[in-house]
Amino acid sequence: MPLYPSWIEISVNDLDRALRFYREVFGLTDTPIYDEPPAMIAVLLPSDKSVRSPGVSLVKSALHKPYAGGAVVNFHVDKHETLDNAIKRISELGGTVDTEIIDTGDGVRYINVLDCEGNRIALSSYEPLEGGDSD
Repeated sequence: MPLYPSWIEISVNDLDRALRFYREVFGLTDTPIYDEPPAMIAVLLPSDKSVRSPGVSLVKSALHKPYAGGAVVNFHVDKHETLDNAIKRISELGGTVDTEIIDTGDGVRYINVLDCEGNRIALSSYEPLEGGDSD
C-alpha cells in the first residue's frame, strides 16, 4: 500500500489573517469555512481520494499551534513567473521570505517562507529546460 498524504492541516492562531494570506498568495477564491468545535477550519483544497490528491486546510484549535520548525508543506504553484508573483505578495501579507530561490538545475525552483502565522512552507515552480535532455 503506497503512502500518500490524504489531508494536510496547517495550524493557525488567526484564521481570518491566515485565510487572507493564503487566498492572496495562491489566488484562491473557493475556500469554505467550517465551525466544527473545537476547531475552525478553512479548506484551501478539497481532497480527492479517488486519485490520491490530498486536501489542504487551515485549522485553528487548542491542538494546532503554528511553528516554523514543524513539517514543511511544499505548494507547487506552476511556472517560475507564478512563483515570482507569489513571493512578491508574501511580505505584503505578513509573511517572511526565509531563503533565496533555489534553482535545482532541472527546471525546478523553490523557496522557503514563513506564512503570516509563523509556519514554514515551501513554494516551488517548474518549467522544462530548453533543449530537453542532453543525453
